Amino acid sequence: MIKNLPLLTPDPARTDRLRARCHDRLAKHRRAESEPAVPKRTGLEPAITGALCMIYISAVAAIAAQVLSGQ
Repeated sequence: MIKNLPLLTPDPARTDRLRARCHDRLAKHRRAESEPAVPKRTGLEPAITGALCMIYISAVAAIAAQVLSGQ
């Protein structure tokens, strides 16, 4: 059964295509690293989101306290 199977031999054309893809990807990665970085945000959005969440949670807690105290 094994004798009927063909031997695997490297395909030079496929190897060259793979090598070219790897070189292209490495070159793209190097170009991306050499480009100036985009300025990062100041962190204002997370601060606003956190503040709004805290206001909401405190309002829910106040309503729950009123309901549980029977007022």
